Amino acid sequence: MQHAPRFLTERTFTASSPRIAFLEFGDPEGPVVVLLHGVGSSASTWSELAPLLDPSRLYLMPDYRGHGLSEASSVPYAVDDFVDDLIRLLDERGIARVSLVGFSIGAVIALAAALAAPDRVEALVLLNSIAGRTAEERQRAEARLELIRSTAPAELAPASGERWFSAAFRAAHPDLVDAELAIVAGVAHAPYAAAYAVLVETDQLERAGEISVPALIATGEHDGGSTPAMSEKLAARIPDSRLRILPGLKHYMHIEAAPAVAELVNDFLDETSH
Repeated sequence: MQHAPRFLTERTFTASSPRIAFLEFGDPEGPVVVLLHGVGSSASTWSELAPLLDPSRLYLMPDYRGHGLSEASSVPYAVDDFVDDLIRLLDERGIARVSLVGFSIGAVIALAAALAAPDRVEALVLLNSIAGRTAEERQRAEARLELIRSTAPAELAPASGERWFSAAFRAAHPDLVDAELAIVAGVAHAPYAAAYAVLVETDQLERAGEISVPALIATGEHDGGSTPAMSEKLAARIPDSRLRILPGLKHYMHIEAAPAVAELVNDFLDETSH
């Protein structure tokens, strides 16, 4: 049984292309959980949460195509590209079924995977997801996409901390904030913009009722991009769902409130294990 190090650095790669880099830890004989990161980020974003997860499970944490150490393919991207990468990874590892923990665009990808390959998914954890945007929210998202298309990630990243973390957390833990900002600042521009377009253009709310597996849906009380209302809409559609709104938090609650999020995930996976 192997525990995750505090800062995860070593990657393994898929044999098929585009080669997907991933981190792996936990019990090789345990049930498998895949953690899917946010747009512009990488598997390293799980460095605070991963050590708090139940080590009796096996965890896979991929970098998306064009993110982290994974190869980039030609753009544009579609959500199906990310789902295909996930299924390729599982096939290469000989893994039949997994639980998916997705954050932000990772939650969008997790939901898409459960819809596309329901026989491969046992449970869903949708953290800070996006669905059912209002017209005003869609306009803001489209304006953000245009900014991302025209501005290098290194220029945009420094201003993102205020949207992602509470003021108190930024003051108390500038190292953790800076670490996440550095990941986003280092992503290649074209893949970042292509992935962000998927985040803006994909809305699966109308199909959420097709999800037949248990789902935990959670977001931060003050998350302006992945609002409580969006999570409430998903929870209302997914038949076997649980909704949690974490008080005082913004977007990156898996970093800011890692112990609370880990408790939610551990308890939910314990409850839904077959």
